[in-house]
Amino acid sequence: MTGLRRGARSVVKWFAAIYVVAIIAAVFLAGEGIFRLKNIVNSDDCSKKGVDVASTDCVGNSNTLDAHRAFGSILVVLAIVFLIVALIAWLPDKTARIVSIVAPVLTFLQIVLAAIGGWVGGLHPINAFLVLFLYGWLFFRLSRSDAATASAPAAAD
Repeated sequence: MTGLRRGARSVVKWFAAIYVVAIIAAVFLAGEGIFRLKNIVNSDDCSKKGVDVASTDCVGNSNTLDAHRAFGSILVVLAIVFLIVALIAWLPDKTARIVSIVAPVLTFLQIVLAAIGGWVGGLHPINAFLVLFLYGWLFFRLSRSDAATASAPAAAD
């Protein structure tokens, strides 16, 4: 089991690094989609009956955020895989182990926050930056522990 666990720990470390880059890409796609929206003269028009929503770029009905939504959905599905691998790895550092479990759970929460919308949906970008920090911290911590492990035998010589 130690070989499987060692391999899973390596996967967790590099998966965390990939997530950092992927979350930055998702933030870019969100910004790009938002700035492609046309100006809305009256935002209340989005909810009025009889208004041609197709001609009004309301955020909920716009396709400018489709790339962000699709990419985010992929990240949520991969978070489930990350969680499974993190549980197999069962990191020896208790703090890193907790972060490796909490980060994918918060990643999954992203889709819930976006679906709820309103003021709860306002937590979606805040949670995204929290998740970005957690994956970055996890990669840093695991890289640092790998470096310490690699240099330990050299110090004993």
